[in-house]
Amino acid sequence: MYGEMMVKSLGSQAKQFFISDEVVSFIKGQKRDYRVCTSCGGPILLPIAIKKPKPNDIKVPVGGHTLYISAVQARYIDVIDDSMLMTYLY
Repeated sequence: MYGEMMVKSLGSQAKQFFISDEVVSFIKGQKRDYRVCTSCGGPILLPIAIKKPKPNDIKVPVGGHTLYISAVQARYIDVIDDSMLMTYLY
């Protein structure tokens, strides 16, 4: 069901993120970096042109691009899937 599994450091702990095939394909197709950040409706996936990465973001390589995960969101999420895509913006 989920494509890439990434294990990244979150402070002194390791954290697993499951990134869906749809999100991996989307990032590769868009050919740009994205960031998982906070919105009033929960975590969303936005291009870094809209929401710049922060120094404490977790960086996950995805098909030659980078997926930045907000340190705030990283504490609460395990799965990054197409429900976080704001596709109507594109």
